[in-house]
Amino acid sequence: MPSITKQIMSGAKWTSISTMCITIIQIVQFALLGNMMTLTEFGLVGMITTVTVFAQIVLDMGFGAALIQRDDATERQLSTLYWLNIMTGVLLFVLLYVSSPVIAGFYQREELVFLVRILAIMFLIAPIGQQYQYMLQKQLHFNTLSKIEIFSNVLSFGYLAIAVFMMDAILAYVISQVLLQSSKGILYWAVYRKNWHPAFVFDLRGMKDFFSFGAFQLSSRLVNRLGANIDMILIGRFIGAEALGIYNLAYQIVTIPVLKINPIVTRVAFPVFAKNKYENSVIREGFLNMTKMLALVSFPLLIGLVSVSDAFITAVFGEKWLAAVPILNVLAIVGILRVLMNPNGSVLLAKGRADLAFYWDSGVLLLYGLSLFAAVQTGSLLTVAWVYAIISVVNFLIGRWLLAYVIKLNLSAYFQSIMKPFLITAAMGIIAFGVSLSTEHFSMQAEMRLAISVAAGALCYLFLLVKAYPQTKSKLLRKGRLS
Repeated sequence: MPSITKQIMSGAKWTSISTMCITIIQIVQFALLGNMMTLTEFGLVGMITTVTVFAQIVLDMGFGAALIQRDDATERQLSTLYWLNIMTGVLLFVLLYVSSPVIAGFYQREELVFLVRILAIMFLIAPIGQQYQYMLQKQLHFNTLSKIEIFSNVLSFGYLAIAVFMMDAILAYVISQVLLQSSKGILYWAVYRKNWHPAFVFDLRGMKDFFSFGAFQLSSRLVNRLGANIDMILIGRFIGAEALGIYNLAYQIVTIPVLKINPIVTRVAFPVFAKNKYENSVIREGFLNMTKMLALVSFPLLIGLVSVSDAFITAVFGEKWLAAVPILNVLAIVGILRVLMNPNGSVLLAKGRADLAFYWDSGVLLLYGLSLFAAVQTGSLLTVAWVYAIISVVNFLIGRWLLAYVIKLNLSAYFQSIMKPFLITAAMGIIAFGVSLSTEHFSMQAEMRLAISVAAGALCYLFLLVKAYPQTKSKLLRKGRLS
């Protein structure tokens, strides 16, 4: 196994444990909220999530990636970065508090004023540990990071599971998010403060390189997130909260594998790639292995989800959400492409090309914005979903070309790395769909149909996986003997 792949796998072991726990928590959380909330309230969740995403990007300012990418940061620079994070957090709190009526006016939902102001509290607390998080990541301490994330998510969900029965579900959700981000910040600070603590220094004169890299990274992330959330923004503004609730449920289900499984590798990959930034051949090899691993894990989840989508929605969220099924099936295409596109950022940042990422994301944003604006005018969620999927295909192809330019990625080798995972997953999907369709004729409950279909699909996938990758069987048997 190549050295870079060993480094990725070592970090991925701990990250995968935390990701598995967090993914389970989030699935249970969305099932709880889906059953407790109305369609409109779930639409408010989508609006609040959008605000949170952009505020967190601004809080980072691109300095996190700059800190990980650079090998020569001085104590003076580190201290200055820390105090910049604190000041930015305070500024964001004030900005969100003051602008909450504007946000509520944009979405035409007066209740957002109070909710956004509650949400803003997290930006007074989370920055305390933000830089410590990046230092832990730079030093590849993924075991510590994983434990903190698991604990914080369990704490947040524990609160939500109790509070949702004692107050408005949407308010309980917002407070749980404040608790989640704040507890992570405090814990990052608590575990790393003995290794480093900031001096009372604030010297912007020595920060030129950080500002240059960070400005491109911040701009790129803002543009990227705007492109990724433009559908939510436009649906909430032009079609309404209830429509956004349906769309948001489908979107969240599809993107859980993207947002939670991808970091198993990509979060580890960036610092590992950064340590090998002058060796394109090493990065290419690591990137191809990473792509194959992501495909083997995420393809069966997303394609399998499409195969049993109607039974899944009915069993987990209830029949009132069946309108989300066709939207979910189309957005699965977006989810698969995002899984494959996410590692691009790790490569570009490791190579110090935040500028290219910004230019690329800006062009894609323009394409997404114009296309989706036209789509929402139809008032059809399905039309919006299909337009999003088609533009995502274009974005994916541009991304492959960009990697060929930056690290001389062989496109034939790239597509070969994902072809086998795709074929065995497609076969699994056909089996799962056939079983789901046949059990429907026996008037089985949705929960039973779902269980039988998932079991059949999982067995099929494991069988085909062992046939396609014979070494997998020997590894499983070896681990079984060791345990």
